[in-house]
Amino acid sequence: MNLQPIRALAAAVLAVAATTYPAAQAVPAPQKSAPATDPYRDEPLVFERLDTDTRMKADGTGEIISHLVVRVQSEGTARSLSVLSLSFASATQTAAYDFVRVHKKDGTTVETPVADTMEMSSDVSRQAPVYSDLKEKHLPVRALSVGDTLDYQARVVLTKAEAPGQFWGGTHFVAAGAVVLQQAVSLSVPVDTYVQVYSPKHPATPVTRDGLKVWTWTSSQLKPSQRDENGKMTPADIKDPDTDAEGRSLPSVAWTTFRSWDDVGKWYRGLIDPRAQPTPEVRAKAEELTKEAKSPEAQVQALYRFVATGIRYVGIGFGVGRIQPHAAADVLANGYGDCKDKDTLFEALLRAKGFTTAPALIGAGIAPVVDLPSPTNFNHEITTVDLPGTGRIWLDTTAEVAPFRLLSPSIRDQEALVLPANGPATLMKTPADPPFPYSETFESVGTLSDKGVLKTHISMIVRSDSELAVRSMMQRLSPSQWDEAMGYIAAGLNFGGKVTNADLRQDDPAGPVHLGFDYTREDFADWKNNRIFANFPTLEVVTLDKDKAPDYNINLGAPRTLVARSTLTVPAGDRMELPSAVHAERPYMTFDKKYRFADGKFLAERTLVIKQQKLNKDQWKDYLAFSKEAGFEDGEKYAVLIPAAGKAAPASNFSADTATHQELEVQILSLEKAQDWAGARRLATRLKERFSSEPYVDSMLAYVDLHDHKYDEAVAGLKAELAAHPDDDSNIVSLLAGAYVTQKKYADAIDLLKQYSSRNDLRLLGLLMSAQQASGDMEGALATIRGAIANKPDDKNLQTSAVSLLKQMHRNAEAVEAAHVALDGADDPNVINNNAYFLAEMKADLPFAEEQSQKSIDLFAKATGSGTVQEANTEAFNLSAEMVAAWDTLGYIFLIEKKAADAEPYLHAAWFQSPDIVKGDHLALAYEAQGKKAEALRIFRLALQTEFAKNAKEEFAEATAHAEKLEKAGVKAPDDSAQLLAMRTFHIPKAAGAQGGGTVRLQIDRHGVADAILVTGAEPLKAELESVKKLAMPGAVPAASQARVLRDAVVYCGKTTAECDFVLMTRSGIGAESASE
Repeated sequence: MNLQPIRALAAAVLAVAATTYPAAQAVPAPQKSAPATDPYRDEPLVFERLDTDTRMKADGTGEIISHLVVRVQSEGTARSLSVLSLSFASATQTAAYDFVRVHKKDGTTVETPVADTMEMSSDVSRQAPVYSDLKEKHLPVRALSVGDTLDYQARVVLTKAEAPGQFWGGTHFVAAGAVVLQQAVSLSVPVDTYVQVYSPKHPATPVTRDGLKVWTWTSSQLKPSQRDENGKMTPADIKDPDTDAEGRSLPSVAWTTFRSWDDVGKWYRGLIDPRAQPTPEVRAKAEELTKEAKSPEAQVQALYRFVATGIRYVGIGFGVGRIQPHAAADVLANGYGDCKDKDTLFEALLRAKGFTTAPALIGAGIAPVVDLPSPTNFNHEITTVDLPGTGRIWLDTTAEVAPFRLLSPSIRDQEALVLPANGPATLMKTPADPPFPYSETFESVGTLSDKGVLKTHISMIVRSDSELAVRSMMQRLSPSQWDEAMGYIAAGLNFGGKVTNADLRQDDPAGPVHLGFDYTREDFADWKNNRIFANFPTLEVVTLDKDKAPDYNINLGAPRTLVARSTLTVPAGDRMELPSAVHAERPYMTFDKKYRFADGKFLAERTLVIKQQKLNKDQWKDYLAFSKEAGFEDGEKYAVLIPAAGKAAPASNFSADTATHQELEVQILSLEKAQDWAGARRLATRLKERFSSEPYVDSMLAYVDLHDHKYDEAVAGLKAELAAHPDDDSNIVSLLAGAYVTQKKYADAIDLLKQYSSRNDLRLLGLLMSAQQASGDMEGALATIRGAIANKPDDKNLQTSAVSLLKQMHRNAEAVEAAHVALDGADDPNVINNNAYFLAEMKADLPFAEEQSQKSIDLFAKATGSGTVQEANTEAFNLSAEMVAAWDTLGYIFLIEKKAADAEPYLHAAWFQSPDIVKGDHLALAYEAQGKKAEALRIFRLALQTEFAKNAKEEFAEATAHAEKLEKAGVKAPDDSAQLLAMRTFHIPKAAGAQGGGTVRLQIDRHGVADAILVTGAEPLKAELESVKKLAMPGAVPAASQARVLRDAVVYCGKTTAECDFVLMTRSGIGAESASE
């Protein structure tokens, strides 16, 4: 598409070959006999020559001679080139083939008589008769087959100049998509004719001969196509040198005789002005269209809507065929026109209403060369109008369905030549942003049956560049086609189910597009394994090569907000383990994804906000880091359905004797999730009896053995699994090594894990280090962890493991140095806390340890303070537990620094949330340091009675010694282990109808219970939640903290009691909630 017909004709000749290259977009050339080592033997075609000779005269007439030699190497190429086609405008041009030859493999040549050429009307002429001067020359090629070389020359003569005394042109060298052994472009002009030549990447010095000045440029593209991992040929990856920073095409060589943009504007203004004058018919139509319009803007909108939707667009490139538009009255009468025709009519209608207008020439997808005043910069024409009170606005009527003032992406923020009636033509930038904020909203509300069938209603609101494609589609559809069309859209959004009841009705033609449909999908997600995901559409984001910097700036698309919401009602009684929330933020983009489970509904919301359209290519690594944080490549995370107690039992018609291998596996996994290990063992045993040679049969039974502490049987089963089936993902190896460690068979575990050490799997390396430590081989463990760090030098968890190991080996100086390395740049609060605690235990760098500990607590508070009880998952519970440990760390550091009063609130909160021997010892020491001897003794005694207290030998001995010392000093304190239960027991008023027991998940902040939900239990127990939220828990969270702690509790309301018992569970989490059912 170009204003210059000569260049258009050259492009048409090239297009004959270009269309022959299938997916890889290449073109052919001659060969004598391609040797076996020919690097181009897999190409569908090869250009041996691709020459264009442009010969111009001073008056603007001239000719183009194109010579192509194409090696035909595929059936598709032979078919595509079997009939040559050349387009030309018969009013100003003639066209002919000079010769067409086929060189056969045997050395013979078959000549196709050029007299066989047939002249035909172009397709557009048949659709739009006013363009009848557009013709095509067709010539069937004789005897062309695979292995031949096609050699032909075509000539186009410009018999009449489009602009008297002016000419222009140019070309873009083939840079990718085709093998070109030799390409040459030449330009000849009279020696005394002014011409500006542009070829910055391809310098050429003109020579003078026979009264002509001649430039010649040469190029080639010798890199062959490549096969991808599927064996498919793909074009060579080559950066086109003739592009701008955005990847838009620039001419390789170009020329013009215009001296300024104003000269271009004066010439084209002279063509369009006479045709854009309002005639009586045009004035009458303008009055008719605007009679209801109440304002100047409403008048412009009415005229725009008529020309955009009422005048059919005929897609002829600006510069192909005639350049002068048809008269406005003719366009109105015909009811169709190309871009310049539609602009002409639109301007005439606007002028009839007194508006000042100016056409604008623009290049869609073309990078303008602002220093080259040439029509080759443009392939499209749009309209500008001065709107009172607003100023110049830009309108493109060719998009037909585009909302008022919306320009397509390819012509936004683009240089355009504006041609005012009174003033010089000037290059101006089109608006960079749409006239309204862009957004897309997706909402899916539905149910999931106990058979895994998803039934949902989906609604979408689209106000973005996607709107144009959707509106264009709707314009061509009848209601009977809506379901089918919506099915295609749904498939593009990654919905493979059935679409029904599509509703594409639009109540507001100027507003956003509204779409709605019902959607059904059987076996939704990974239903058989109790895993589902939010019913979100595919998220279209820019992806980059991880190993290669992009050649161009990164185009993120127009600034916009994309929101998707999914609400799924799951089978009654089921609960869920949710994916973790996601938050990633940069100045150019933010991404958030949140999940909740409430009242039997799985709710998810995803928001992507793109804040700027373009990102400098130098920021590609930051964009990759952002993409990783956002999880773009990971896809939608699964949520795990936890069936209600008893639901995991096989259906009454399920038979372990007739079920398939997969059906048995699914049922076993379901029973394991429901903690029905006896049922799982029965089915796993039958699975092994019936399908003994299948993968994972031995390991499924071994997994049940592990749970039941039958370690010898588990080891035998896991070894059999490994022997029969390689364990590519190391799960079986991990289980077997863990079983060995549990049996204290450390040597066996170490031998096994060393066999797989080359995988550099962090799970296996961690197990190996633990086994070496347990066996007493501390140096071996240290070598293992250092080897892992060498492979992953930035892994802060590995660095922290090294600190712990060095401390255990009493190599404190090395441990302190390693802790500083681990803390340098660390942003994981758990990593920071662990290293701060190690420093405290070594009594090293205490001010620094205190600073780092406070940092970790602040990070934990921020992370836990933003979540809700409905969003909680295992990760959230773990985060709470880690935060409680961090409170103990800071309190311990204060204690060592002799700041016992500062330590007390942190140690008290840690002890309340997670009472154990370590935290109790620390809190008691803080009380003792402040002279609170009785309270210290009470806590020492309670700490010694906590679960697993004796496992922490050092702390147990220390607490025992301190308690005995206080007792000998005559200190008195209660000695009652029931206090451990009492400190987590509360009594709340019994609500009407409340009876029985249930599990409550709650969040505790510094004021008390911030929120609570009933996880299991009868519906009437929900009435107790209001009383739960009123509970005060002094000191449960440090007074200055913004943190929230997740806990689980059991509530029980007796039949006759006036109060209900509310007891915090010693262990909290999704698993603990399941066990409490």
